[in-house]
This record gives sequence, structure tokens and C-alpha cells, in this order.
Amino acid sequence: MKSFFLDLNSRSKLSESSMMDRRTSIFPNLNPRFRRISSAQERKAAGPTHPSYEKGQFYPMIVLLCMAVLCMPFLVSAATTPVKLVNHSAALEPQRHKEDQTAHRVVDPFDGNNGQLALPTIRPDFDSIWNGRITDIAGPTGRPGILDIWPESTTDLADMVQQQTGRSVLSETKLTLSAGDTLAKILAKAEFTSQDVAHVSAALSGRLNLRRLQIGTKFIAGLDANSRAVALKISLPTGKQARSKENNVFFDHYVLRESFEGSVAAWHAIKAVRPIKKIAVHSGNEIDLSLYESARRVDIPLEAFDKFVRVMSFSVDFQRDIQRGDQFELVYENLVDRLTGDILSSGKLNYAGIILSGKRIGYYRFTHPDGQVGWYDRNGESAVRTLMRTPVNGARLSSRYGMRRHPVTGFNAMHRGIDFAVPTGTPILAAGSGSVEASGWNGSYGKYVRLRHNSTYKTAYAHMSRIAPGIRAGKKVSQGEVIGYVGSTGRSTGPHLHYEIMVNNRQVNPMTVQLPAGKGVPRDQMQAFFDQVKAIEKQMKDSLTPAYVGVTLQQAALER
Repeated sequence: MKSFFLDLNSRSKLSESSMMDRRTSIFPNLNPRFRRISSAQERKAAGPTHPSYEKGQFYPMIVLLCMAVLCMPFLVSAATTPVKLVNHSAALEPQRHKEDQTAHRVVDPFDGNNGQLALPTIRPDFDSIWNGRITDIAGPTGRPGILDIWPESTTDLADMVQQQTGRSVLSETKLTLSAGDTLAKILAKAEFTSQDVAHVSAALSGRLNLRRLQIGTKFIAGLDANSRAVALKISLPTGKQARSKENNVFFDHYVLRESFEGSVAAWHAIKAVRPIKKIAVHSGNEIDLSLYESARRVDIPLEAFDKFVRVMSFSVDFQRDIQRGDQFELVYENLVDRLTGDILSSGKLNYAGIILSGKRIGYYRFTHPDGQVGWYDRNGESAVRTLMRTPVNGARLSSRYGMRRHPVTGFNAMHRGIDFAVPTGTPILAAGSGSVEASGWNGSYGKYVRLRHNSTYKTAYAHMSRIAPGIRAGKKVSQGEVIGYVGSTGRSTGPHLHYEIMVNNRQVNPMTVQLPAGKGVPRDQMQAFFDQVKAIEKQMKDSLTPAYVGVTLQQAALER
């Protein structure tokens, strides 16, 4: 106690006597505690008066022990009581229902549901909200036809003007754009006023590039009884016609006058579809000097002839297999303008056939349901081979596979490819689909490209003048895609293509190697293919193509 006061004295800066005398006034709240501490010290000094004061700490333990003894009978009774198990779900259903009601019961006297959980109501029908009535539901309609969107062009300008505006055309002037002409000069010749020229130009500006009108564009200008301009028809040259993806839709442009107010709005421009018809042309010839010259003599379109060579290049070596007296034939389409009778487009090949020493080879065009086009023989076997034997058109075989005297070194060496002599710049085609394995300069090969087609076949092309843009290692290419151009780079004496076919990384003779064919017509499409074959052969049978060199096309077909 004395140490306690000394500590307080040190903190309060008071003497011990002052601290003891003034504890009531300084620490009034501690006065009762001081008295209890003093009484306890006095009792301790006097000594224990009863042993229970020392053993009082055991009283709680004694009470807990007594309570455990008293509860023992109840614990024994609960442990020995038998339990009845209920396995039937029906017996538990009332209890479950009671629990569900208790769990979902909402205590709200003002909810209007007597304490029950409110369920969501059914979404109302659209017609019940807007007081409407559903009469019919129409599905999507098909794509409209071309003639449902644009009108059909007419031979006479007056007919179109009458259909669209109800006006009459008294006179028509036909003009053709020549070198140095402009739209203004052409319309001035047709007696259009300068104001009419400005309005017509404004109407056409959104449809045609008037600064780049092609030479040969035809114009028909119409005037009424008062010599006022009322209409203009523009027909672009065949090669510049606006055509659809199928290349069978051509358009004319009309500018028609609706009123004589003298404003731009008085004129409006429309497009009209030129009516066309498809004509199947069956043509052929006997090979004399060369295949190309024989095709040119009978006016076979270049597009059709080029496709013919590509289809046949899988099966025919045009240098070794073709002999004088062999025959060839094609069936292709011409699109003819019904208004003028002009051929708007030609060259879509439907059949390619050739007769080599009495052996006929023929392939038919067939379009699959997914839009892909394939070439097959009468049995549905594909004309396409894994690789093309001749990856360049119009080539002459200048050096064969095998031992030869090298034209540059003068030594005898194995020539592990074949050479095609063609002019510099001739496109080189990928012999098959695959990926580019090497592209660039390759020593004596010059500019060089090697393609990997699968795990077995590779092809190589050397002495290029240049490699096609984008042809680099890793690039995917398709069969027939241009990969470069013929040249004379590397160890070469003139422009030619050196071509190699490698089987398991070993060069083989491209002219004699057996190449696997492509996939044939699927079984579920064979009937559609046979129908196409019959239609093409009927066109060939009904052909009016005259005889050539004393041999008719039916004789050349060798009794199909």
C-alpha cells in the first residue's frame, strides 16, 4: 500500500502525508476501494477465522458434480428408448407439407393472400393488350428476280419513254462515242440545249463515270414534236457492260424527262435489263499444224479454248500425244442480245473432247449443289489428277527427261526434269494444290519455286523471270493458280520453264509417272450428273455446225 501511495505521489507531485490526508478530496471515487483494501489487510493480519475461506474456490466444482449425478437417470433413459424408423414416403408427406407451409408462409396481414406466397401471373397476349386481332403470319419471301427490280430494255427508245413517262418521241438520233468526244459534244449533236446537257449529266453522275466513257459507247437521243429533248439511252460496249456474278445480266442506262420545269428534278436516270438468250455452240476441227491454229480457224473463243487446254492437260501430253489428223470438239455457250443479235459473252465451256489416234477422251462440266464446278467423264470419274503434266499453256517440249549433253557446260549429265520453250512472261500455273516449300534464288536454277502437294508429291519450277506476288514459303496455293512467269534466269540459254515432279523426294519423269485421279461424282449426285450428260449430248446431236475437213462432228464423236 505504501508503494502505491509513493507512485501516486510521484505522479501528482504531493507528499505522502498530503496524499493520505487528501485522498478523499483528490480521489473521491477511490474512497470506497481504499476502505475495502484496508479491511482486507486487517483481516489477513488477524489470521483465518474459518477453513471455508480457503476452500471456497472448490464450491463451483462441487455444484457441477451434483448436477451431473442428478441428470444421470434421464440420460440413461433417453439412450435406452427404442427409435421407430419411418421408411414410407406417404407417412412423411403430412410432415413435409406442414414444413413447406411453414417455410413459405409470409406473415403480412395486408398482402391480400392470407399469408400465402404470391405466384407470378401469366404474361398476357399481345392482342389482349392492344385490342388487336392476328389475321395471318407470312414467312420470308424468295429473292425477287432481276425483271422484278428493273424494267426490260427495248429496241426503240420511244417504247421505253411511253412505258415510263407516257410521253411520245417523234425522232431518234443514234450516235457513237469516238476518240476525243465527250458527253456534251454527243448531246450537242443531238440538239440538246446546254441546260438539258447539265441536267442529264447531273442525273447520270451517280450511275456512270462520265469522265471515263469508253470509245464505242452508243447513244440514242429522243426529241418530241416540239424538238425538245425528252430521253437518252446509253449502251456501253460489250466488254464494259455491268454484269452479275453469273455473267448473264447486262444493263442499259436511260435518262428520261418527266416535266419541262427546267430543273434537275425534271430528269431521272434508270437502269434496264437487256434481254438475252443462251445458245449452245458445238464446234471442233481436225488438227493440222497445231491445236491452237486449228481452234482459231473455226473461231473458237479464246476463253473456251484456254479452259479446254486446262481440262485436257491432266490427261494429254500436247507435245507427244497429238498427231496430225487427230480431232477435237467443244460445247460452249454464247449469250446473244435479243434486241440486236450481238454476242454479248461467249466461252463458258460445257464439254471438252479430243480423239487421239482413234481413242476418244471427253469430259463434262457438272455443277455440284454447293456451287463447285467439276469435270468428269461419262462414268463420273474426275478429269483432275493430283498434278498437271503441263503447267504452262502453249508450250513446246524442248528437252526431255534423261541423259543429255548440257547446252551450257557441254558435259553429259542426267536431266531430271523436262523443259518447255515458251515466250518470256508466260504465266506458270501450280500443277496441284499445296503449299510453297521454297521460293527465291536457287543457284543454277535461277528464280525457283518448289511446291509440296502432300507427303508423297512435290513439284519444282525453275528459270523464272519473276515470281508471282505473295508466293513465299508457307503460302497455300490452288491448282491452276499463277505462281510465276517464264524467264531465263540462272544457267539457261533461253526463255523456258524447267519442270520437275518429285515422288518421295526423288525426281521422276513428269510425262510417264502415274498420277492418282481426283474424287469422282458422289453417289447421291450421279442421277443429276447423268441428266447433265444427256442434255449436253443432245446439244451435240442437234448441232448445226457444218462439217470440217470432210469429217463431221458426229463421225468424230465415234458413235457415242
